[in-house]
Amino acid sequence: MKTVAIAMQKGGVGKSTLAKALGVAGVRAGLNVLVLDMDSQQSTTQWAERRKDALPVVRFATEIDLPKLLSQAEGAGCDLVVIDTPPARSTEAPAAVEYCDLVLVPCAPDIEAYEQLPRTARLARASDKPAAAVLTMAQPNSRAEEDIARQVFETVKLRMVPAVIHRFKVHRDASREGVTACELEPEGKAAAELQALWDWVGAELQLNTSAVLHKMA
Repeated sequence: MKTVAIAMQKGGVGKSTLAKALGVAGVRAGLNVLVLDMDSQQSTTQWAERRKDALPVVRFATEIDLPKLLSQAEGAGCDLVVIDTPPARSTEAPAAVEYCDLVLVPCAPDIEAYEQLPRTARLARASDKPAAAVLTMAQPNSRAEEDIARQVFETVKLRMVPAVIHRFKVHRDASREGVTACELEPEGKAAAELQALWDWVGAELQLNTSAVLHKMA
């Protein structure tokens, strides 16, 4: 079983969007996926309640019950766990990082996000976990934002995921419907970007996409 923690001190940078997208992409790849929502706002949990499809399985989790839920997931044959963590200085993010195999750090192209980036980078390094930054909410056709982000990520010693997630309205529309951009507009640019992110994560974690799909109890 592989575990991805999505962590960033700054709120509003697309953590839940990435968690939902990876969860759906994993299911569509034939994997048994669990998404754990550790944010007290429970936006990912509420998204799952709006969703007509029962997969991916989404559960709310606290720092206290995280080890138990991960143990149950592994016992149930789960292939991938995606953990959506809250912003700010919480104890949930360090707990998620402690148990993960990869830390994804979503970062919007603004000064407020860049200023919070070093804290999350230090958290990953302190836990000795591989980490990579994902540029999110970028303006379409803005190479300048990508170039600046790459420089910032290099400064804090974070790899940059090749897939850039741009600010497309379809992400908001999809969330309202309990789906992802890949499901709402499968041929759109947003879907292609999320698929590229999934392909990168799958390769990074060497996920076996030939697994037999089965639902956690």
